[in-house]
Amino acid sequence: MQCLIPDKSTILRGEVERIFFSSANFCAGKFLTKDGASVQFAGNVVPKEHEPLVLHGKFVKHPKYGQQFEVASMEFDQRLDASGLANYLANNPHIKGIGPVRARAVADKFGSDFDRALIETPEQIAELARVPLSAIEGLRDRWLETSQTNAAMTALSVYGLTHNQVTKLVQKLGNNAVGVIERDPYVIVGEIDGFGFKRIDKIARQVGISKDNTNRIRAGIVFCVEEALDRGDCWVEYEDLLNRANELLIMDGLDSRELIEQRLEDLIDEKILTCYGADCRFLVAKPAIRQMEEDLAQIFAEGKKPNPHTIDKVGACKSKLNLRQTQAVDAATNHSISLICGSAGSGKTFSIATIADIYESNNLSVVLCAPTGKAAKRIEESTGRKAMTIHRLLGFTCNTYARNAQNPINADVIIVDEVSMTDVPLAWRLFQAIELSRTAVVLVGDHQQLPPVGPGNVLRDLIETKVLPTTILDEVIRQAGVLKENSIAILNGTVKQTHSPADDERGVWYVVDQHSEAERIQRFILSLYENTLNEKLGFDILRDAQLLTPTHKGPLGTVALNILLQRLIQHKLWNYDVPLVLPGKRPKLHVNDKVIQTRNNYDLGVMNGSMGFVRNAGTDGSLSVEFEDKMVNIEAGSPQRNDIQLAYALSIHKSQGSEFPCSIVVVHKSHSFQHHRNLLYTGVTRASKTAIIVGDHWGIANCAKRAQVDARKTFLPLLLAGG
Repeated sequence: MQCLIPDKSTILRGEVERIFFSSANFCAGKFLTKDGASVQFAGNVVPKEHEPLVLHGKFVKHPKYGQQFEVASMEFDQRLDASGLANYLANNPHIKGIGPVRARAVADKFGSDFDRALIETPEQIAELARVPLSAIEGLRDRWLETSQTNAAMTALSVYGLTHNQVTKLVQKLGNNAVGVIERDPYVIVGEIDGFGFKRIDKIARQVGISKDNTNRIRAGIVFCVEEALDRGDCWVEYEDLLNRANELLIMDGLDSRELIEQRLEDLIDEKILTCYGADCRFLVAKPAIRQMEEDLAQIFAEGKKPNPHTIDKVGACKSKLNLRQTQAVDAATNHSISLICGSAGSGKTFSIATIADIYESNNLSVVLCAPTGKAAKRIEESTGRKAMTIHRLLGFTCNTYARNAQNPINADVIIVDEVSMTDVPLAWRLFQAIELSRTAVVLVGDHQQLPPVGPGNVLRDLIETKVLPTTILDEVIRQAGVLKENSIAILNGTVKQTHSPADDERGVWYVVDQHSEAERIQRFILSLYENTLNEKLGFDILRDAQLLTPTHKGPLGTVALNILLQRLIQHKLWNYDVPLVLPGKRPKLHVNDKVIQTRNNYDLGVMNGSMGFVRNAGTDGSLSVEFEDKMVNIEAGSPQRNDIQLAYALSIHKSQGSEFPCSIVVVHKSHSFQHHRNLLYTGVTRASKTAIIVGDHWGIANCAKRAQVDARKTFLPLLLAGG
């Protein structure tokens, strides 16, 4: 960038200059300096009115224009705000001992003079804050290291943001972060982790941005569509979207709905959103998710084509199959894509092993995969063949996939287990890397389990549309055992009572339904871990037992139960007393804690649902976590720490694809709004040896009686029906 200098006397010469322009008289690309000289600015950033602009650069001599000031960088002059400085000091993790009251006293005393006082007279700040001088000197050293961003960080702190949140903003937006926040904060919605619409909207209200601001309405509409995606829906009906946005934005005018509709039409015209007409309705979606479902629909429509391979040797391998299993194997060897569904104990695993045997006996290569590491390990153990996650099969590393349409997977048949967990984006990514002219695909899943965490419901849609050769294994094999039989009974609305084992056997099915109060259930669970699971049932309470619950909130949610179990297990196994967790605060992680990754982290290569153990927890907040196949190191203050949570208690949804020797499932009337039989069925089928249901009689019975009404909104059924 360059500034033309008509009157070079208006600006001091030097190798690097700091130049202040008042932007009050900004017009047509020109600034007016204090003495009235006109300065043309060859940039395209318009500062906020009355906000000083700071240009960094040097004087150069241009062959045509003569003396010029060449700008190397630009920022807005940030004055230290007392409220922001107080919040910054109180929340800065690099300075200990300054609480809100002392931080406010320091801010009121020094204000905009804080920078000078910190550098020249740090002892005055230490005395007023009542902290050691060494603490203030440490803050001074860090302050000097980040002198370019300190004012921006203190100015942002006035909006009640944490130090970590402010750091994210400054790292992303630089010293112009305050200007961006005050002019149009909605441009960063979704661009920075942790800054969704609701947080940004709260800041915007503080800044004074009006409720009918165009960018606010647009961001609110997109948020409603993305919120639906988070719930699993791939689209929102047009009129419903208007209602949701109207309820979210709470605009004051009577014409609010009309304004929202105008902005929605703009978003559709600009292809930020897409609109699809079906059955006299208009369905609004993100373009990417719609395109994925359209691509999948085209692929699945070709599924009934003949298998690309000629399979000759099948007879001996099918001798031990029942009728449905035989049909499943025939479909898998005769068609390009086939689907096998079945509940617990219906013989899916044996069918998979038989299909693999047949292909291998015909000298064809077989690849087994599943959505998660736990699910892949299960199929590996049950079939005796190597299996891997879909991500690993696709050669995923650092946000890129080695396998795609240009470099497809090298296999004659791909068998995908736990398809119920596979959302639309993952299914799309997988089939983009499969060349169906040379590779057959066998999809396997339990249609009675919960839908995937991500958007879509591929398994349900395929069963509903019958677009693929589909076999439902509806016969529970005789060797299934009590655990599988009782799990299946839940799908018929029945929860069988505790199964009494022989004297020398461990029980496989326990129902404890006499606890109507949440606190009593908490005490029972703690007693179970303290006195029973290992002592009487022989389970390792850290690796074998897994507590499952429907929700995260409340006394029986994952948050509260994790805090309780962390204290108990740390003391029981390692004699370590975990400090009490203050209300509303996240528990700290300690060495040996059982943890889970809560979202896909493509930088670390750790996927959502991966479980591990903390191997090092630094006093500065750094972590080392050992996952199943790798050790991950997380630096202090990294936002990646927020993705790792305690895993002594998991939500039932998060446990999908996993299997534990002992599954303890909490079912209580306080969660009745979430209850349905598929939820309970998914929880108990996580157990490979023993299932324990804990709760109250009414809550457990009601959960099994309530049939799930799956209302996920997806494009696949519409597209496959010619919608």
